[in-house]
Amino acid sequence: MEKSAKRQAAPKGARPGVRAYQNTVLVSLVILLIGLAAACTQYKASTILTAIAPMFDLANGGASWIMSIFTFVGIFVALPSGKVAQQFGFKKAILISVAILVAGSLIGLLSNHNGAVLIISRGIEGAALTCITACAPIAIKQCVPPEKMGIANGIWGCWGNGGAVIACVLTPQIFEAAGFEGVWIVFAIVSAIAAVLFAIYIKTPLREVGLTEAYEEAAGLAGKSSYREFAKRDNFLLLIAFVCMNLIMLALLGLLPSILQLPEKGFSMSLAGFATTLASLLALVSCPFFGFLADKMGRIKPLLVTTLVVLGPCLFIMYTQTGTLFWIAVCILGLIGFGCTGLFIAGWMQLMPRSEAVAKGMGLLTFVQCVGQFLGTFFVQLLLGPSYGNYFVAGIVLMVIGFLGTAAILISRLK
Repeated sequence: MEKSAKRQAAPKGARPGVRAYQNTVLVSLVILLIGLAAACTQYKASTILTAIAPMFDLANGGASWIMSIFTFVGIFVALPSGKVAQQFGFKKAILISVAILVAGSLIGLLSNHNGAVLIISRGIEGAALTCITACAPIAIKQCVPPEKMGIANGIWGCWGNGGAVIACVLTPQIFEAAGFEGVWIVFAIVSAIAAVLFAIYIKTPLREVGLTEAYEEAAGLAGKSSYREFAKRDNFLLLIAFVCMNLIMLALLGLLPSILQLPEKGFSMSLAGFATTLASLLALVSCPFFGFLADKMGRIKPLLVTTLVVLGPCLFIMYTQTGTLFWIAVCILGLIGFGCTGLFIAGWMQLMPRSEAVAKGMGLLTFVQCVGQFLGTFFVQLLLGPSYGNYFVAGIVLMVIGFLGTAAILISRLK
């Protein structure tokens, strides 16, 4: 099926030799590299937050903005990013976003240990990441055959967890060897390399070289759409669940390393980074696997419920325990809970009112993602308190939020 899709002739008016679809695995992996580079940039600060805050003269409240500003800025960039992708094409939008990401890192590098400049630079990086996460699923939709969307979105769904693994494992080592400057330089170079590979291997989308109206309609890029089209019960329920999932994910990836380094927890910086990212490492298997199951079953709802129901309890255990139960929760979260990320994108595509609404729909989904991630750092930080000591109360609240997201999917009419 995929081979026949690859041989599909380009429509009249398109540039000869440019295919309607590309190889699913190649497209997914190259786009994943862009996501991994962006996620590394986001999470490069999480494991060394307590070490770099004094360097920039930032107290606990100010230090939290090193992570929170990333998603706070995304709230304002997400909706316009869908329109940018629709107007200029996903390839140009992603390449420009990576350039902005690298520029933000360089500003942080040259901040001369000025806390305000560092936070501003993190906001620039966050704006770029937001545009990337809005455009990547559009790229997948245009370049991958419809019957392979589950596995493609499953591979793409590894971007956040995979980037967190890479950043949280490598950052302490780089920081120890080359300091703050070394961390920022390394991940800026990684982002630039990913952009080069993306430019080489992802073919120019047909709409950028003169598509006919018929193909634009088939690609979901013709016509006008309104956000009012998304004001439907099942859309709201999925978005509520998506907020809950992202809140929990950032409460883990952004804050758990600092909790584990409390004196009563007894974790070193490196061990805290490993413990935090082990779940993300396992998610590199569970995300594609659940995407594969979605393609085979032709259903998303039962898989989403299965993955969501374990999120809250697992994070509660990880916040409050340090023994065997902690490591069991880490494994369950990675092998089951974090398998939901690609399913959400596939489910959202299933709820699109019409193909023309895809760009705005992804902008809206990214907006909701940023809201959830911002709450996962800012709101949960308030629950934890300045010394991160209220982790038991925060864990209970996060468990309730996880069950709320599960209930939203349960009562939805998602297939």
